[in-house]
Amino acid sequence: MAMEIEAEAPVLWGLLNVVLSVGRARTTTSAEREDVSKEWAAEESEYWCQVDDLEGVIEGITGNHVSRAERLVFRRDAVIKLRKVVIVSLLKKSVNQKANALSSMLGIFLHSTHAPEKVIETMSRMGLSISVDAIHDAIRALSVESCRTLQYLGQTLLAAYAYDNFDVHLKSMVPTAKKSTDMLKHLTSGLLDSPTEHTWKDVLSLHQDIQHPSELTRRDHFNSWKFLHDLCYHSPPYFAQFQSEIADPEVVEQIPVTKMPIVAASAMDVNNLTVAGNIQAIENLLMQGGVCDPAEVEDDESPDVSEYIVLVHGDLGTGECIASLQQRRSIEKTLWRQFQHIVFVPGLFHLKMAAADAIWRALIQPTSARRDLTSLMHNIAQLCPHEIGIFASKPGFRMMHQLIGHDGICRRLDCWCTEVERMNNTHKSLADFAMTKPSLDKLKEIANQLAREYYENNLLINKYFLLYEELSYMMNTGDIARVETCIIPWALIFKATGKHKYATVMIEFLKNLHFIYPAGLQKAICYHWLINPTGKTGHFRAVDWCVELNNLFIKVKNGGKGSNCSMARVILESPLMEIYCKAHSVIENNFMHTGRTSSHAEPDMKKTFDGLLMKMQLTTPHFPTLGRQSTYSVPDLLDKGHELFEKGTKGNAWGGNERC
Repeated sequence: MAMEIEAEAPVLWGLLNVVLSVGRARTTTSAEREDVSKEWAAEESEYWCQVDDLEGVIEGITGNHVSRAERLVFRRDAVIKLRKVVIVSLLKKSVNQKANALSSMLGIFLHSTHAPEKVIETMSRMGLSISVDAIHDAIRALSVESCRTLQYLGQTLLAAYAYDNFDVHLKSMVPTAKKSTDMLKHLTSGLLDSPTEHTWKDVLSLHQDIQHPSELTRRDHFNSWKFLHDLCYHSPPYFAQFQSEIADPEVVEQIPVTKMPIVAASAMDVNNLTVAGNIQAIENLLMQGGVCDPAEVEDDESPDVSEYIVLVHGDLGTGECIASLQQRRSIEKTLWRQFQHIVFVPGLFHLKMAAADAIWRALIQPTSARRDLTSLMHNIAQLCPHEIGIFASKPGFRMMHQLIGHDGICRRLDCWCTEVERMNNTHKSLADFAMTKPSLDKLKEIANQLAREYYENNLLINKYFLLYEELSYMMNTGDIARVETCIIPWALIFKATGKHKYATVMIEFLKNLHFIYPAGLQKAICYHWLINPTGKTGHFRAVDWCVELNNLFIKVKNGGKGSNCSMARVILESPLMEIYCKAHSVIENNFMHTGRTSSHAEPDMKKTFDGLLMKMQLTTPHFPTLGRQSTYSVPDLLDKGHELFEKGTKGNAWGGNERC
């Protein structure tokens, strides 16, 4: 905008530059620059003390070190340019009400941040924002435009659909005698992204290992990499020098790293916990995508998808309802009414949640599993002592995810301590081992040895943690073949921990994917099972994770507050989440806001890890101790899962009462 104004009115731009620079004439000598820096620092030092990113930008452009005085001069010029843009925008709007680019952007920004209407009206009188009514008109227009975008994407027949339920508590509603309405509303949100006879044993042969000279399997190589990674990132500083030299794990089949567009659909007043609700949700989503029943539309108004496949991502509850509705509709005459074009794809984020829950069931839920000094519950007392009761009852996914990561790091570091002490009795700690200055090749050799041996009862704990770490890592990197190889052992673990529906459905899905579906459909599903919203390496996300993120924006960030939080507003603004995010980004960048990220820095876990490692040195979980007894033997869930699959227990794919 500044460049456009300068090109259109260079004289006015120069005049404003002179007026705003009075008393702050830009100087070139070092002494004058020092005076400018003192003046500027005294005036706005509190504001600018948190802004550090501009330094990196300037140095990246010039390649030279930039002094503090030059940085402050650069920032002063940026603020002056911003003020000139605001002044010119006010002058233009006073002459022509349609020249409201800046005020429109600020109005949308204020609306998305739940600014009070009094604030918006005040800024509107000042000319800095459009009025409240104009904002509402803009929201409705943007919502209509979003519908057109959805129809364009849907009618290409290259879009995959995903939907999930979310609840909204309308606290402002008042029940009356005439109308007693439940304040808890069940809605459905959706996204569009562009993108023979066999048994369960056939799935075990997918993506077989290639013989390696080290005789390590592909999974052992990942475990070795993880041991080495934890040593270099969470141990004495000597090992940090090898961080950049650690090669990434082997890639089997990588999804291309490209930015995949995601378009949010309008939320639906539909409860998709029932089969009828899922029918309404699917038909509504397809209608938003411009796809309707061919028998009910005229020629060329809507493409006929009867001969195509529509991928629908969701949790197991969604898959169960889709399977049920396809069975019920099988007697219908047309393929459209039979829903034969729908292919359900289970969400990998919910699979990851189920994996964390399976670990909780195996290692924490049994009362006897909490008594041993080497048990996971005793480590929880060291890592997060105030949450012991929560972990004992039913922790959420985030807590289990952090526990698996933190406890797994400490266990693997203790394996290093045990191994290096076995090699040399003088190495009582990793610090002593670092004093010998081992080479990277030596560390890799030890890591390979650790990948082969996991030690006694804690062998299985390490094994389950590493399986979880492998699943998470491969999902983030987009190695879809490695994700599939991780699903197979997790299906066995699900079977052994009572999650029979998850086990059977995942195995059935892999069987269909590789032995039933044609090659083109197989590739389409594999390459759209994960998506990359940012287009960056290592930033792949599950489709159902993106749906949950969209639900967060709809309910918490942009759904309104207090009396403004109504079902009509939630539905109207639900497809505008991306527009709101872009508006925030534009305002934050151009107005040079500080603290522009919601991502938290990684916590400093050094003291916490040191405390847990000291406890492990006393309890020696990875070193056999004569006479030590255990009240709980960690079960081999993989063997138990094999046994249950052989027996065919609970073989109904949609039996049980699980939804996640």
